[in-house]
Amino acid sequence: MENKKIVQDKVKELMPDLIALSDKIWNEPEYNFKEYKASKEFADVLEGYGFQVEKGIAGLETAVKATYTSGKSGPHIGFFGEYDAVPGMGHSCGHNLMAAMAVGAGIAVKEVIDRLGGTVSVFGTPAEEGGGGKVIMLERGAFDELDIAMILHSANETVVNDISYSRTDVIVDFFGITAHGATWPEEGISALTPVLELFNLINAMRVEIAGRGTILGVITKGGEEPIYIPDHCQAKFTVRSFDMKYKFELLERLIGTCEGLAAITKTRFEHKIDGYSYEDIRNNPVIEDLLKENFESLGEVVAPRRRELGIGCTDMGNVTHKIPGLQSYVQVVPALRGHTVEFEEAVGGPHGHKAIEIGAKALAMTGIDILEDKEAYKKIKETFEDMKKSFGWEE
Repeated sequence: MENKKIVQDKVKELMPDLIALSDKIWNEPEYNFKEYKASKEFADVLEGYGFQVEKGIAGLETAVKATYTSGKSGPHIGFFGEYDAVPGMGHSCGHNLMAAMAVGAGIAVKEVIDRLGGTVSVFGTPAEEGGGGKVIMLERGAFDELDIAMILHSANETVVNDISYSRTDVIVDFFGITAHGATWPEEGISALTPVLELFNLINAMRVEIAGRGTILGVITKGGEEPIYIPDHCQAKFTVRSFDMKYKFELLERLIGTCEGLAAITKTRFEHKIDGYSYEDIRNNPVIEDLLKENFESLGEVVAPRRRELGIGCTDMGNVTHKIPGLQSYVQVVPALRGHTVEFEEAVGGPHGHKAIEIGAKALAMTGIDILEDKEAYKKIKETFEDMKKSFGWEE
């Protein structure tokens, strides 16, 4: 308990710096891969507290890695922060708080890690809002040395477990032959016909797919003028499921349907994946239990993960497929949904500042549990291997 008391006191001491960091990020929202000021502030605070800081890691200008090692054997724990804003909505997702929580947890753990052994790193991860910053960093080896990866998201409830969609977006294009539709329609091949039929077929699939997944789409190009048969039409789809494998089955089925429609309508079909796939969260249950105990010791009421909290997609999901870890939530204001004007206001004020302190303390305390308890760390590794087997995931 001594080390946990030390990290709690350190977070309390750090609060002026953590609030200043959060407020600076909140006041000047920056978007995917353009978080120049936020990443600099993030890095500067950590450097000021004795971390070895690397900027522009994994080939991403606004990605940051700050590391402190005890020089003794032990787990390498990673705390992740985000700092990109929601396009057009400022920090309505509260990433400013997430950055401050990660920084606070990392600095607090550094306070005791020389006695405990191990290494602590704090990562600034850009472009969660659609850019896939963590996916890129993961693929380029930025997290290869980590044993544990944790992130806390601001929310309207404190929750340790999580669910999220596995998501892949795809753009489909059909090409035909243009012609004057009223005068020489027989000379044309409409690229719109397969697009319209595609939506009809997807709609017919809904009962069969039921609750296992979903395919949602919009027509992004449907032709220019009604008098002309369109020679190029396009649609964009998001394919989602709580099960990564089933998501890819749906994606393959969508592409196969497009190919069949192209053959039937004598059009040409092309497709491309739009951005990076975000995979489903696979939180480590041992780390969840540790975090829950620490939240409760701080007076937080930990709620079950409910659909009402909202279900989205996150690039942290990809990380949890490769490294034992979690994405969990800390309450800012009850009943306020993220990605709203009201939530944006809350994360920039006293409610958000309180969440920083609780979140940073809970993360740091969980880090202490992992560093101190070899059996707990062993169990984390074992449950991670069990997870991979149960999902049929292979190296």
